Amino acid sequence: MHTLALERQDVRILEILLRDSRIPRLELAAAVNLSASQCFRRLKRLEQSGIIDRYSIILNKQKIGLDVSALIMVQYSKSEVGARLKLLELIRQIPVIHECYSVTGEHDFALKVSCRTMAEFNHLINETFQISFISGMHSYMLLECFKEQTILPEV
Repeated sequence: MHTLALERQDVRILEILLRDSRIPRLELAAAVNLSASQCFRRLKRLEQSGIIDRYSIILNKQKIGLDVSALIMVQYSKSEVGARLKLLELIRQIPVIHECYSVTGEHDFALKVSCRTMAEFNHLINETFQISFISGMHSYMLLECFKEQTILPEV
């Protein structure tokens, strides 16, 4: 796997975009002390190399009515043929699941979910996930977030 060497100005571009991806490109160029064309070339290189995967926004979940957030640890049945693929397909179909990670340990996947109500969350874990290819599950309600950041670690 080939990695792109990041220069100081590339890192600065990434830091600024992580704070505000909507910054006008001329402001971005000025902030990193580059001409607009130099900055644009660097930005395009970061995008084409895949370092910048996509641009996104962060929603305030409470303000749009997603009041219940949880982590769900799920284990698929090792004795059922195709259980892993069936579970992944189910996960892809459920809109309240917005992150899914393969994990080590007792469980196979960690899911991050956001639901409108406890009733919706209850339906997910007590009905939707009560299926033959899921052999185990634990859920953890997310109460307060003390750190959520989009910054670049030391590169």
